[in-house]
Amino acid sequence: MEIRKDSLVESTKSKLIEYQKKWIRYVDDNGVIKSELELYISEYGDTLCWNKKIYENGILDIAKSNFYEFEAKMAKDSIIKGRITLHSELDSIKDPITEKELTVDFVNFILDKKEVITFKSKNQNYVDFEFKNNNDTIVGLLTEFRQIDLTKSPDSTRMIWTKLPIDNQSPTHNPFIHVHELNKNKR
Repeated sequence: MEIRKDSLVESTKSKLIEYQKKWIRYVDDNGVIKSELELYISEYGDTLCWNKKIYENGILDIAKSNFYEFEAKMAKDSIIKGRITLHSELDSIKDPITEKELTVDFVNFILDKKEVITFKSKNQNYVDFEFKNNNDTIVGLLTEFRQIDLTKSPDSTRMIWTKLPIDNQSPTHNPFIHVHELNKNKR
């Protein structure tokens, strides 16, 4: 676990945009699920989407979906313990992955301080975490880095960074959306 104080923590002092977070389900005329999208809807009406689940004949198609599963529970003494598992459509790429790292950053509220704490895993699709927090609100950012050797182009490598905000409650004022300018990506 890495703990740091940086501009992210300082940005929590400024006015952050409030987002309502909700899942929307699309079904066909027969009531079969086609897709589910997790939307972040700003107080200004802007809609952002990072997590998507695509279905084929009502069955989740992991190869076309991109979402995380978030498991967390409060243990004794304000300890939050859990796991974030990333399901990525990039997992279906046939080219060999030479490096894969997942990083999860949380804004940690402990006593009267705010810190950013970081947890990492290499070559796995999940990150385990455990930290003390005086608040039941969990706000974070999941970042995936992949380095892929392109078999069709010898001596070529593709590097991909994917960033997904994490929030366990709605509404949210996730500072990672602002600091990483996630709201400016084409969605």
